[in-house]
Amino acid sequence: MPTTVRDVIGVMETIAPPWMRYSGDPIGLHAGHPDWKVRKLLLALDATLPVVREAKKRGCRMLITHHPRFYRPLTNLDESDPMGALAAEIARAKLAIYCAHTNLDITPGGINDILADLAGMSEERKPFVSVAEDRFLKLATFVPEEHVGRLRAALCKAGAGAIGKYTDCSFRIAGTGTFQGADTTKPYVGKARRFEEVKEWRLEVRLPESCQAAVVRALRESHPYEEPAYDVYPLLEKKTYGQGRIGLLKRPTTLGLIAKRMKKATASPGTLVLGNATMPVKNIGVWSGAGFKAEAVAQLRLDVVILGEIDYHTCEVLQQVNTACIALGHASCEEVVLPWLAENLHNAFPGITVEVTTAGVVKMWSV
Repeated sequence: MPTTVRDVIGVMETIAPPWMRYSGDPIGLHAGHPDWKVRKLLLALDATLPVVREAKKRGCRMLITHHPRFYRPLTNLDESDPMGALAAEIARAKLAIYCAHTNLDITPGGINDILADLAGMSEERKPFVSVAEDRFLKLATFVPEEHVGRLRAALCKAGAGAIGKYTDCSFRIAGTGTFQGADTTKPYVGKARRFEEVKEWRLEVRLPESCQAAVVRALRESHPYEEPAYDVYPLLEKKTYGQGRIGLLKRPTTLGLIAKRMKKATASPGTLVLGNATMPVKNIGVWSGAGFKAEAVAQLRLDVVILGEIDYHTCEVLQQVNTACIALGHASCEEVVLPWLAENLHNAFPGITVEVTTAGVVKMWSV
């Protein structure tokens, strides 16, 4: 069965869930139709004119970018205007464009975690600022013994059953279910209009609220009953997701050495450093792209913050609280996500070609 734009969006929304974005961030499908067939995918930081033309040249029907290209609706398609010319070129190319922006920064394993890994940060890390939270639920359903394993597997595949670093977690206990179907029913066990007592297993799984719709859909598709009974309970536990990462280095180093390491790892053409090159560095923070607020570090006592870009007045505040800074350049610190994203999409769709381009990326260099 051919892969469609809708299929790709479904996987992208698993990799970088839309509810993790900053409020007002214009992510999602910016051009094209969900039912278009996709044989080749192109990944880029931005949907610039060179990238759109390259996608067309390579025969790609869909482009996935990190940055949204159209923050505000266009009022015309005047091709003498750069944005109008871009929109017209996209339409002529019949190119579907999907954007994952702040949700790709925030999602576990996304841009901030990649930067943290490149810097050598330990696995125990937390965000600078909280942006979204996901509550946990408990789902309980009742199923004949011969279907317990199949149903449990379906629920866990849909997103249930994960606790920390453990997966496929569930609990079951035997009991007796009763029912009486109307004339029009077709019960899996027994007959319509007859009171039945059936040996069943109560199966329980824990799940994030964000997966509730997918898990319930999997339950209905995999349960043998035409009207499966299930309960969903809210739990007190919740998980917070946010922008940036804070943590300790696995191996303490100096500012000069970690700056050189990050410059090389991100292929940054112009890395800026604030602070003494010989100062020891252990407690660090990373922040992808722009938007960093120095007030976020005032109480954290970080040795250094690694980010995409920074302004003079933010540097003043960092200097005042004795926190160094490494600015890699906006594009350099975010391009690192493209190979990771390509690998995830290739694993999800082994039958289509997934390619990465750096055409048209804005990178400033130093003299």
